[in-house]
Amino acid sequence: MMVSDYGVVESQHCASTYQVADYIERQGIASMLAFSGQQYVGQLYLQEYNPEFSESGGWTGEWPWADFQVAEPLHLRGRFLILGCYHVGGLPDSSRDRSLWGQGIGTALLKAVIEWYRGQAVIDGLISWALVPGCKELLQGAGQMPYTVYQEHNFREIRRVNDPRWFEAVAEVDPKGAEKDLAVLRVMLLDADRPTP
Repeated sequence: MMVSDYGVVESQHCASTYQVADYIERQGIASMLAFSGQQYVGQLYLQEYNPEFSESGGWTGEWPWADFQVAEPLHLRGRFLILGCYHVGGLPDSSRDRSLWGQGIGTALLKAVIEWYRGQAVIDGLISWALVPGCKELLQGAGQMPYTVYQEHNFREIRRVNDPRWFEAVAEVDPKGAEKDLAVLRVMLLDADRPTP
């Protein structure tokens, strides 16, 4: 995402062009965009992990996807980027074109971010929180990937979190999915110690 993309593509998790510019300057990237020809089809937001940040209530406020309060401390050294929301089919007015879901756009965004990360010298790894693979409705609504997708791309699990907020959400849309794994939230890490996909 470039500053000139703000407002042209879906920009829900960026407050202004200044914030986009700040992310690019500080962390090297604000988000990864996906296009099919000239058509914008998706976006993956990124935010630098701040081990001192905590905000009860989840994805609200300035850092909507960075609530690691329930997962801290992670005991990580260095600079890490959190993979945020996958907004596949997101439109500039924040509505979504659901016809684009399930076509591999999210996975393509993940691969592009991994490739970008491999070329960086100052970023030590990528972090993501992931859900059990059975709760498709919740994954799509929350804009996330199941942990199995991250495992396929050489992320390793570093923490399981039994967060009652997620358990209730999973149980509501997929009771059997919740029963499969009570620790529905997993913290996944890809770092320099892992082999290249």
